[in-house]
Amino acid sequence: ISLQGCFQFGLMKPVDPAEKTFTISDRFFLGGPLSIRGFDLRGVGPQDHGNALGGTNFWASGLHLYAPLPFRPGQGGFGDLFRTHLFTTAGNVGSFWLSGDVQRDIDMMTQDFRLSTGLGVALKLGGIGRVEINYCIPVKVCRGDKVNPGLQFGIGLNFL
Repeated sequence: ISLQGCFQFGLMKPVDPAEKTFTISDRFFLGGPLSIRGFDLRGVGPQDHGNALGGTNFWASGLHLYAPLPFRPGQGGFGDLFRTHLFTTAGNVGSFWLSGDVQRDIDMMTQDFRLSTGLGVALKLGGIGRVEINYCIPVKVCRGDKVNPGLQFGIGLNFL
């Protein structure tokens, strides 16, 4: 059995204070099988006419429990590459004006967070990747989010 926790965040600030313009390709996006499961790819956060706008700040976290398949534990071979997967993922993205007051900024960044949970099967691909099929349940959503409850397929690579 393996328990994995992860947390990531991002904050964009201009290097030159006179230049405060960020393009859409500079922004952070969340949602999909590799960040907050149970949402469409780029389905979390502000939208305009169905298009994701992203944000200049984000955070995402996850808690994952991997265990051997219950009907085939430790028999060796190809079946040992598969694991059952229980997860909870959460996060938020937007363009939040940070004040410098740490408690106020944390409250603002966590106020409308999204949360999902679910279970599935993961196939280990060497030490750098996995293929997953998960049943996702979005637990906490915000108006305008693009949710994707039910089955979700994902491929993930880790290089660090």
